[in-house]
Amino acid sequence: MRPSFSRSLLFLVLLPALIGACGRSELFRIRLLAPITEKQQDFTLLTNKQSTANAKETLKVPATSGGSMYLVFGTLGLGNTSLVTKIEKETRSKTNDTLVLRETTTITVRFNDLAFVLGENYTLMWGFGALGGGSLQTKAEYGYSGAADEMLESSFLKGDSSFIVLGHHGSGFETLLGMRMNRFKAELASIGTSAETLDAAKTIELKDKEISIETTQVQLGIGLTF
Repeated sequence: MRPSFSRSLLFLVLLPALIGACGRSELFRIRLLAPITEKQQDFTLLTNKQSTANAKETLKVPATSGGSMYLVFGTLGLGNTSLVTKIEKETRSKTNDTLVLRETTTITVRFNDLAFVLGENYTLMWGFGALGGGSLQTKAEYGYSGAADEMLESSFLKGDSSFIVLGHHGSGFETLLGMRMNRFKAELASIGTSAETLDAAKTIELKDKEISIETTQVQLGIGLTF
């Protein structure tokens, strides 16, 4: 049995128990959450194809900053989430440590969230986010002869998000632990760029069409209840 299927099955089995334990609440809540970790994945859009045996790659762990704010009225909540995810990858020569290629991709997004909440002292919140705006920018720095450093920007960006948050309430305050998954599709405006020229020459591989990225954050937060 695949691990992803096993986790999904376990969640479906436990969900009714969680809902039964949580129950309903009529409290008004203000909740704030911030990402603390980002799942490590290679989202880079530029890949070196020249002298690969003599090149060393360094991929930094993606970093996400920002946060979410929710106003919860009983079992229904409305929220806004702003996130900035930075992805960095560097390729250098093994011979003399000179720069071959460096990519810094920044995804800036804002989601309008709809949340559902069950429970009072122990709560389960889950919901979905619709992309309210954002951008994807890739700063490319080259060590190839004749290539000029440049900034590539998305010609369009669309996406959605889902999240789940567990909460514990006591004396008017809440502690929160959550997970959020954000999915994006984008294209880069690359016509007339150095990246396009290098891709045509097979020096690099440029992924500028049908870009699909999914980021996953663990979140911590606090809340106030009234």
